[in-house]
Amino acid sequence: MNMSYKLTTVAAALMLSLGAQAATIDTFTTSQALLVDSTADASGLSSSVTTLGTDILGGERDIFVSLLSTGGNAFANAAIGVGGGAMSFSVSSQASGTGTVQWDGLDGSIALNTAGLGGVDLLVDGSTAFRVDTLFSDLGYRFDIEAYTDATTFTKISFLAHAANSLTTSYIPFSGFTNAGLCGFSDPSGTVIPGVTSITCGAGGNVNFASLGALQLIIDPLGGTTSVDLTLDAVTTVPEPGVLALMGMGLLAAGFAGRRRKSHS
Repeated sequence: MNMSYKLTTVAAALMLSLGAQAATIDTFTTSQALLVDSTADASGLSSSVTTLGTDILGGERDIFVSLLSTGGNAFANAAIGVGGGAMSFSVSSQASGTGTVQWDGLDGSIALNTAGLGGVDLLVDGSTAFRVDTLFSDLGYRFDIEAYTDATTFTKISFLAHAANSLTTSYIPFSGFTNAGLCGFSDPSGTVIPGVTSITCGAGGNVNFASLGALQLIIDPLGGTTSVDLTLDAVTTVPEPGVLALMGMGLLAAGFAGRRRKSHS
């Protein structure tokens, strides 16, 4: 069963109109053959596809899928692919798996090149947030976004995604990735900063979105949810609506203040 889902982020519930054109991370208009992994180990399957257009950041998309457990289902598999203008990921009933969608330049490999994009400027058009358009999901699960400037300068944020019953557009502020005060944040319940369970930064500090080296989305990285089935429509960057920006900064500040109070109690 499929239902649309939303990423529960700082302001994911806000549906606000934007006055500027989105910059493209991936519109999923370039198809990529379905990968189906039926062996429950960590090896998985991967592929790469390039484009002559501007629909994929850096001109290449790498995808990966791995079946992590069968749950006793002898016919279990995990699958990922792109077709019909959307990216789909699914895991058989009772089973668990993980998938990755990666943009790190023209390397023809799922092995992450943290500087492969050569310093793309995501801020040049005034963008201050990721926009994630999603179509379907039937369950909640963990969803990671990792953004790199280089091997030591990066930010990784883990979110709790939730099932919902309508097409959802979610806005994820860049401020969550660039606020050094949030590095090391951890809240498994995702209540202090709604939907955010952890934020990890590199030894060299937070990612610099004026010089992006690589970006990847990881679906259910530990396979903590069984039978996930979802479809992602597009990932872009946009200027945040003013109200959204203020709410995002306020919630992030509140989350940081809460963490500091706990650390001094």
